[in-house]
Amino acid sequence: MAVRLHALETTGLGWCAGYSEDLHPDGTTSLWRCPTPPGRHEAGDVSTYWKNPADTIPLGPTTILARTDLVRAAPMGGLVQGEDYMAALGVTCLAPGILLPLPVYRYRKHPGQMTRQDAYDALEASARRHAWNFGRSLRTALRGLEPSDRGEAP
Repeated sequence: MAVRLHALETTGLGWCAGYSEDLHPDGTTSLWRCPTPPGRHEAGDVSTYWKNPADTIPLGPTTILARTDLVRAAPMGGLVQGEDYMAALGVTCLAPGILLPLPVYRYRKHPGQMTRQDAYDALEASARRHAWNFGRSLRTALRGLEPSDRGEAP
């Protein structure tokens, strides 16, 4: 968290994210690199790396550290699943940010996790489609605003 906080404080950007590491039951880890490339991204750009709802999400929602005002403005909760996708797209559409090319989160994989349950698979396609449409719509709606209205430097 310290690395992301330092990046936010030194850049003045709205959010900072990184890669995640999957921690497997046998103790091994594997690095997950999201489709969004490392570096600075303008408000709304992250959603462009999610070409199709069935594709891998553009950024790991759990890797994002963001300004409080952005988190409050982004939709969270209210969905059975996929609210983290909505929050990630909301935050990244509302302000510019940076993706660090290093792991900032460890995701514990285990047989009892929610994402391994049958009910999860039954809703995943709909949750992704909903979040994907939200990200595209929000980016389109905000495109016409002046940079200062999106929290970007003029």
